[in-house]
Amino acid sequence: MFKTALRVATLVLCGIIGLWAVGHGFALAARVSALTHEDVLQYLLEISVSIAGGICVLSVAVEQLNCWRTHHKDGGLI
Repeated sequence: MFKTALRVATLVLCGIIGLWAVGHGFALAARVSALTHEDVLQYLLEISVSIAGGICVLSVAVEQLNCWRTHHKDGGLI
């Protein structure tokens, strides 16, 4: 029971963090046209890392859901 609760909590946390990171990256990308200084390259790097990191975290959550759906309860990511 405790293991299932830990898995569900981890899955929810992964989903929240992943969605936040992707949303944050897109929000930063929407403001990139307002930049007029020389830190544009660093700003673009921050955008790409935020979006890519969020997608990676979301893929972990999807993989965990796939493991549960196919009834591989002895294996899995957690």
